[in-house]
Amino acid sequence: MNFGIRLKELRTQKKLTQLQMAEILDTSKSNISKYEAGSVEPNLETLVKISRYFDVPVDYLLKNEIATVDYAAYKMDTSEFGYEFKCKLRDILQEKDISTKQFSEMTGFHPEDVDLYLFGNKIPSLEELIKIAGALDVSADYLLNISHRKRISQEEDSLLQLFNRCDDECKKYLLAKAGVLCVEGISAVAAGEYGKYVDEEKNHFLRVVPKEKGLKKIA
Repeated sequence: MNFGIRLKELRTQKKLTQLQMAEILDTSKSNISKYEAGSVEPNLETLVKISRYFDVPVDYLLKNEIATVDYAAYKMDTSEFGYEFKCKLRDILQEKDISTKQFSEMTGFHPEDVDLYLFGNKIPSLEELIKIAGALDVSADYLLNISHRKRISQEEDSLLQLFNRCDDECKKYLLAKAGVLCVEGISAVAAGEYGKYVDEEKNHFLRVVPKEKGLKKIA
C-alpha cells in the first residue's frame, strides 16, 4: 500500500472531501488529488501535518513506500524542521558511536552531503528520510522528533492497521479495554507511549473485536 492509498483511506474514514482535506493541510484540492493518485509526494512539513491530524505515525504513512517519483523536488521548510532534525541526527550518531564517514557508507550519501545534513542547510527528501531511518534502525517519527519511541514493530503496525479499519465505537472499546490514556491519539497507543498491551490481551483483541456485538469492522 503506497502513501496515496493510505491518505485516501484515512480521509474517507473521516468522511472528509478532498477540498476539506486541502483546507486542513493549507494546500489545494488539486494537490490532495495528486497525492492520492501518487503523481506528487508531499513535502515533509505536509507529511507531519497529515501524521498529526490523523494521529498515525509517519512510518505508517510511508510503509512500503519506494521512490517512484522525484522526491528530491519536495523539500520541507528548513526554518521549522531543519534545526531539530540536525540535532536529532547528531544525537543518534553520537549515541550509536557512528562516525560521519560510517554514516556516509551506511546511507550511500556523499560525504559533503552528510556534512550539509549535520551542519548545513540540507534537508532530506522523503526518499532520503526513509534511507536514513533504515540505516540507523529508527522510525521516521523519531528522526522528526514526533515520537520518543525509536521504532515501531511489525506487530504494532498490524495492530494500528486493524485499529484504523474499525468504526468509532470499536476504537473506543479498544482504548477502554486497553486502559490507555490516548493523549496523543492512536499513534501513542500503537507506539506504546502510554502503556503496552500484554501479548495475551492484544491477541485477544485481534480475535474477538470483529465478532464483538455492535462493533463493526470496515472491510
